[in-house]
Amino acid sequence: MLKKFGPLAFLALPLLWSSCETDFSLNGDYEITPVVFGLLDHTKDVHIIKITKAYMGDGDNLVYAQEADSNYFTSVDAQVIEYKDGAETGRSWQLHDSIITNKDTSGIFYAPEQKVYVFYANDLDSSAEYELVADLNEGAHTINSRTSLIKGFALSNSVYMLGEIAFAANTVVDAQDYKIWAFTVYEGLHGMRYSYKYTMRWTEYYADNSTQSFSQTRNDGDVYQSNPDQPSAQTASFGGLDFYQWVAAVVPDDPNVVKRKLDGIDLRVTVAHEELDQYLDVTTPVTSIAQVQPEYTNINGGLGLFSSRVVLDVAGFDLNKASRKELCHGQYTGTKLFCSSNPADVAESYYCP
Repeated sequence: MLKKFGPLAFLALPLLWSSCETDFSLNGDYEITPVVFGLLDHTKDVHIIKITKAYMGDGDNLVYAQEADSNYFTSVDAQVIEYKDGAETGRSWQLHDSIITNKDTSGIFYAPEQKVYVFYANDLDSSAEYELVADLNEGAHTINSRTSLIKGFALSNSVYMLGEIAFAANTVVDAQDYKIWAFTVYEGLHGMRYSYKYTMRWTEYYADNSTQSFSQTRNDGDVYQSNPDQPSAQTASFGGLDFYQWVAAVVPDDPNVVKRKLDGIDLRVTVAHEELDQYLDVTTPVTSIAQVQPEYTNINGGLGLFSSRVVLDVAGFDLNKASRKELCHGQYTGTKLFCSSNPADVAESYYCP
């Protein structure tokens, strides 16, 4: 609709312009807010917690994100306290600051160095609870949060006894000749999200007699525990057809390569605590037209997450004889120049010393 203004309105414009000289900020008054992120894993002996502060300014916040001083507190006095059956056990750990030097530089925050807070313990009790308490800037701010751990998670013994993975039959004609690598996973109390990945490692040999080693990781997706308070069992499975098609996609064709050797396949299973799972769900980027991002935190006096997970690695699997043959001569990977130095293959055409 076209709005019409009378002469008085135009006369008033100079008054408006002359009276709007007071500086103001769209951000309002700045208030320091602690931001915490920490995940305990009782199978590890080093535990890292990040404690920073939210920042806000009238300039470019992407510039502030690159300045470490915009994110750090002047002083942090923090500890983790152990509880069992609702009472303190008498065990606690003082956190000390440390600098990590390998933070990815492609993000928006300062890198590759970042300050974090660390404590060391190789005997955290999966049946206990742990509380983080911290005094920031000498009493200006206090935070606390408590988490349980993931108890009872394990893989079946067959995983550790396997040694070699069967991804293919001796003769592969069609899709049904590819095999499934499957094993039982015993769920953990308080667990919710299970992530399954494997990493393939290989070495390339070049025409100039040089070599270079590589690795690629395949994420086989997440599986969810039906009830974090009543753990059961689930089956993890990796398809042979998926494996060979994936290898064909991630291993590039290179005219300088004369041969490739498989160095091993490593398995990683990660279990997220139910609160970590909820945090991941809530912080997933919004794709709806509303663009309303919900907020989740379990930090009293701040924002962020203090929770737990378990990361289990089983390294050094090989392919069995039939699967090595398929890697070297198969329909998907036969052009990738893989050969085998396994003594069991010495009489085969795909053997290489």
